Amino acid sequence: MLVGLRSKTSLEEQIEAKRSEIRSQMATLGRRIKSGDESELLVWIIPGQLACAHRPLRHHPLYAGSRMRLPAEALPAVNEWVELMKVEGIKSILSLMHDADLGCYNGLDLCAADLLDFLEHQAFTVARHPYKDPAHERTHPRTLLRVREEALRSYDKLPKPVLLMCSAGRDRSAPVGAFIFAKRANQLPR
Repeated sequence: MLVGLRSKTSLEEQIEAKRSEIRSQMATLGRRIKSGDESELLVWIIPGQLACAHRPLRHHPLYAGSRMRLPAEALPAVNEWVELMKVEGIKSILSLMHDADLGCYNGLDLCAADLLDFLEHQAFTVARHPYKDPAHERTHPRTLLRVREEALRSYDKLPKPVLLMCSAGRDRSAPVGAFIFAKRANQLPR
């Protein structure tokens, strides 16, 4: 019994350490993007398999902001973001975006129901796991446990590489990405 408890604690410690690392990397990436350096738009969690990014234009110098509605003239920048994700080789998007995040794109003529539908039309495979941002709304701790298990199942089925995305990449993507890393990184061929 003690061995099982120790290994569970060890796994949760590994997840927490990776969550903290991803959160820090995403904060650094956001600061660089806000300053106008868009040379990198994602952080690799599992190299070549799983990356994390902010939602399109979340930290853009002109359009940045949490829950900020993008103006119509931002559409070319969203299209550029899509092309940059394709250059990175991203095949699938595992989205944790909730309605409030998706609402930021309602002012754009995406010719789609929402941003995720637009991304599907851009040839990405999309898995939707809406998760309210704990930075804006209190969520039950079991919600994260459920979402990370569901996201892991989707990750296993999605064409790789997969882009994990919420809004800022810190409060939702970081713990989910850390969980996927802990469960799958050691299963990769060496």
